[in-house]
Amino acid sequence: MGRSSSGGGRGRVTPQKVKSNSSSTVVKHLFSTKDENDGKARSSYEDAEERVIDYIQASGMKCSKDMVKSIRDGKSIDFNAIAPRLNAPTQTEAVARETEMAQNKILYSAKLDENMRRSAYFKTNKRTVKSSIMLKFVTKAMDIKLRGEADFTTTLEDPIELLKRIKQFMKKSADAEYDFLHFWEANQKFFAMKQGTTENLMHFKERFLRQAEVLQDPTFCSQDESVCCYC
Repeated sequence: MGRSSSGGGRGRVTPQKVKSNSSSTVVKHLFSTKDENDGKARSSYEDAEERVIDYIQASGMKCSKDMVKSIRDGKSIDFNAIAPRLNAPTQTEAVARETEMAQNKILYSAKLDENMRRSAYFKTNKRTVKSSIMLKFVTKAMDIKLRGEADFTTTLEDPIELLKRIKQFMKKSADAEYDFLHFWEANQKFFAMKQGTTENLMHFKERFLRQAEVLQDPTFCSQDESVCCYC
């Protein structure tokens, strides 16, 4: 038998080159600590939050409405609080009462399954959204500042709490006394620094060294944003 016209030889498959999607949209880094002289207008926290919501809605994640509502409300949905309750029958006649109770149980079971399904997706979506925020929506300066927080690996694992902390930093950066205030805060934070109760030693060491570096270089904030820790 001769070789195939493809020239690959018997039993060989020529690999296909995968074309890159050059038209794919790159999400801008919108959550910044201050104007970072990159030629782009700074977004407000509210505008940046809306971009995160747009990203979530377009992501195709299941039960995304629960995550969007939590972000807009500034608190996570408590699925235990909204869990369905089994209604007692209202009929007095025995047969009718039994029939109503059976119907109530079917309805309760369906609602309970739906609540559990939403709760499970919500937990999964939280991890996805937190990672997406850190990878796609923060500047390097904001990334460093967030990772310097003692509760970064605990409280800030929740994207709702992460966004609240980002909002706090962005609002604070608009203060006219920003540079002086934050240099003072950096000193206070350094001398009061201690390992969190649930913080691992490696994270505490990294946080300690970053804060020490800030204090050693008084011009730290005027340098490139990629190394700015407290602005």
